[in-house]
Amino acid sequence: MRKEVEVKARIFDKKILEEKLKDLGCSLSEPVRQEDAIYVNHNHPFDQHVPGNQYLRIRQSNNQTLFTVKQPLSNDLDAIEHEVAVDDADEMREILLMLGYREEIQVKKYRRKAQYGEYEICLDDVDTLGSFIEVEKITDEEDSEAVQNELFEFLICLGIRKEDRIEQGYDTLVYLEQKKN
Repeated sequence: MRKEVEVKARIFDKKILEEKLKDLGCSLSEPVRQEDAIYVNHNHPFDQHVPGNQYLRIRQSNNQTLFTVKQPLSNDLDAIEHEVAVDDADEMREILLMLGYREEIQVKKYRRKAQYGEYEICLDDVDTLGSFIEVEKITDEEDSEAVQNELFEFLICLGIRKEDRIEQGYDTLVYLEQKKN
């Protein structure tokens, strides 16, 4: 089963991290604005991980709209994911509402990407949350925890500290931030 496994961490000094990525031969893309609307059709608290629940996303970025279905497996950062481009974001929203989904949260960020071997690296500046690095790998590996450990070892080589690791997705972090306020 093909799935996306990722790890992420807060970053506090982007310049040093950018230099380390450059030393590895990574070339970061220009920043791209991504605006995500996350939809659910269940009544579990958004920050409560329930295997099997689907989370639907409409992402608008660079005059393109992507529709994504994610089904978390062992945790927020281990999921089966399918994505397709759609022509009309408003019509997609209406379809989701008609199917019984509701918009739960919005996540807005600037993202720069780089590739390192089979890893996709993202440097993100998330509105209201701050700066993060995310590394993901598309894999058929059954042991997602082993893949996440591999990915985090890579982050440690970049100078990321274990205490800066984040276990939730941005959507959950934004939800928790809004819940506090």
